[in-house]
Amino acid sequence: MTNFSDEAQKTYLLIKQSLEKSGKAPTIKELAKELNLSVRKALEALRELEDSLIIKRSPYRSRSIEIISQIDEQGKIKEVTKEIPIVGTAPGGPFLFAEQNIENYISLPIRLLRGNPNVFLLRVVGNSMSPYLEDGDLALVKKQENANNRDVVVAVKEANSGEYEATIKEFYRDGEQIVLNPINTKEYKPIIGNAENIKVQGIIVGAIKLFDN
Repeated sequence: MTNFSDEAQKTYLLIKQSLEKSGKAPTIKELAKELNLSVRKALEALRELEDSLIIKRSPYRSRSIEIISQIDEQGKIKEVTKEIPIVGTAPGGPFLFAEQNIENYISLPIRLLRGNPNVFLLRVVGNSMSPYLEDGDLALVKKQENANNRDVVVAVKEANSGEYEATIKEFYRDGEQIVLNPINTKEYKPIIGNAENIKVQGIIVGAIKLFDN
């Protein structure tokens, strides 16, 4: 159970009212003025809501606050879940052939998705992305076909056999060349290709870490 500060609860209600009334989120200065808070206190309230995955916002855009989970009248999180498919297996080490079959579903709180509705899970095989992702972890993947440098992506590369193989690596583009870098550079080497034979399938936005008992 999460106990929110009075400032955070009032900030949440004001954001909700503003979005429902005008479709726009208030600015930080508007929040501070309306709630009679300093700008610093208003920022602290926003960070509290962000850390609890109640809202998300962009540091680069004004009025970018979005509500991704609800708080009830008692100040408790209304936990809503969504069934997320576990799709195939992607290696965090040597390539394994990509599978498109859904193995199973797992129920996750919507707020853990951080406002990303189009997501799926991939089971990591190998340790090329250790310690970021370990063998057996479930990587939470946001479906998209483009990436920025340093994003950790799920990508498929055309093998010599003509089949496509999947991997999880850090993305880097240098002109026409695409480099998929491992984190564990002691045991694994970068994978190099181009936009013709390497296709981004999604961006890693989280993970379910599995620990041995």
